[in-house]
Amino acid sequence: MYSLIVRDYSIADIEAFSALSIRRGSTIASLAKASSDNLRIVTGAWLLFLPKAADEAAVRASAERFLAGPGAWMNETPEGLVAAALESGLLEKTFEGFANGLAPRPNVTAARLTDELETAAAILAARRARTREALQAKNRAVNSGEPPVDDEADRRFMTEALAEARAAAQAGEVPVGAVLVADGRIIACAGNRTLRNGDPTAHAEMLVLREGARVMKNHRLAETTLYVTLEPCPMCAGAIVQARPGRIVFGATDERMGAVGGALSLFELPGVNHRPWVRRGVMAQEAKTLLADFFAARRGAKENEREGEGEAR
Repeated sequence: MYSLIVRDYSIADIEAFSALSIRRGSTIASLAKASSDNLRIVTGAWLLFLPKAADEAAVRASAERFLAGPGAWMNETPEGLVAAALESGLLEKTFEGFANGLAPRPNVTAARLTDELETAAAILAARRARTREALQAKNRAVNSGEPPVDDEADRRFMTEALAEARAAAQAGEVPVGAVLVADGRIIACAGNRTLRNGDPTAHAEMLVLREGARVMKNHRLAETTLYVTLEPCPMCAGAIVQARPGRIVFGATDERMGAVGGALSLFELPGVNHRPWVRRGVMAQEAKTLLADFFAARRGAKENEREGEGEAR
């Protein structure tokens, strides 16, 4: 079947050849199988280096040089390259040897192809270096055991915990909120409910740990992250040791009652067999402001109440 021979060779074809060069170890047959135009692109790239007319020895020598240089990424023989060029119709057999039928556009030269390949190689090397560094960084994190920090995710989930704290404040509870996250989604959320539940243990952390255990059907909450707006107290830190979440993220430090470094470090005590990774200070100012405003309002209410009692007397 007759097919039109496209002799034109453009900058776009050079760029296409450079793009193909990342497929190291490819044969011309496999490239042509992926796209019929690849046969023209690859053989045309070689023919940029070949004179318009050449004998058999010169053609073979040129094919060898090409496969040792610009075409080194291919798993191909000089004979295979010559056969492919003949198949494409861009190289023709003559009585004297061979005729190069490629018609490159202006400025489409062997030098331009070489420059393009060097640029592509530099880009590929930089990309590989970045990939290698990312893998090394990941390996360092894995070997150290410390999970990578996703600041955007930490702030997003802490925002949800702050919303729970605000809801608790509106109900008259100390504004502390918590959320428990597994596989990037919230599985439990709560604010303090000690007054509403009449339960001194109903801190936000305790509530989400209980709910998380119910949802996961397991009292061990490995691979989860607990977000809480205020540093956990000794009671909550003890529950964390029992539940074993992998990571704790909290906002404001509690220097009076905090058990994660504020007043004491429960996780560092001898005999404690679970030490979660801890990140401190995420959206700490928002958490501090919420607590300060709540207690200021409560003090103001008490003062007004005392003044009212004095007037009544």
